[in-house]
Amino acid sequence: MAGEQQPSQSSARLPTDQHIPILLSFISAFVDVICYLGLFRTFTAFITGTLIILAAETIHPDGVWLMKAVVVAAFIASLFLWVLLFRRLARWRYLPALALGTEAVLLAAFAISGEVLSPLASADSPATILVALTAVFAMSLQNVAMAQIFHQHVPTTVMTGNFTRFTISVIDIFRPGRFDVRKDEAAVFKTRAQLRHYLFVLLAFTAGGVVGAAGFFAAGFPVLALPAMILCLLALLLWRRQHTATILLQNQE
Repeated sequence: MAGEQQPSQSSARLPTDQHIPILLSFISAFVDVICYLGLFRTFTAFITGTLIILAAETIHPDGVWLMKAVVVAAFIASLFLWVLLFRRLARWRYLPALALGTEAVLLAAFAISGEVLSPLASADSPATILVALTAVFAMSLQNVAMAQIFHQHVPTTVMTGNFTRFTISVIDIFRPGRFDVRKDEAAVFKTRAQLRHYLFVLLAFTAGGVVGAAGFFAAGFPVLALPAMILCLLALLLWRRQHTATILLQNQE
């Protein structure tokens, strides 16, 4: 009806690039399960897990403390590197494509080094640490890119917050009297959109873990070609979209 207040397009629009956290959640779970299985229970995306294992090593040594310490230190150092680099290139229009393309290259390096240097003798061997560092740089880049480039508040490397937001959205949708649809149509749309989005992220993360584990047992480190290819295609998509937008802007001028 004409007298009813309709939600504006801006308030009802879904977040831009909502496919990015979904795909990156799949990739982070895929990579982390391979790191856990192939790199002596090491996490490179969910770095908190590695930190917990390192803390446990101080009380009950199990021969993996050196690698865990290097991984945690390298993750922190690489975070500084990516933040400084991305801020320096912040005005460059092709930065999103560059970030995802760089992550693809690092995952390819992870796959190649893992395959060439296998079998990895021990957790603290130089070969194992070298392989782990390629994964660390890739996953720290993804963490920084989500915050600094894509400005997404949806974590892709740890799902605790996403499970919490998903639960809150479910309660908000089904709680009686939560919304008056006629007055709060925009709020209803937003909550339902968030519910779907968090569900897709959680499903993608779960699928990434399952597919990554199955792929590693079937093919080993070369299975990392799958997330690397996804990143390459996503980077190409972002590059083409920005290139088209640049051309249209130049034509308008």
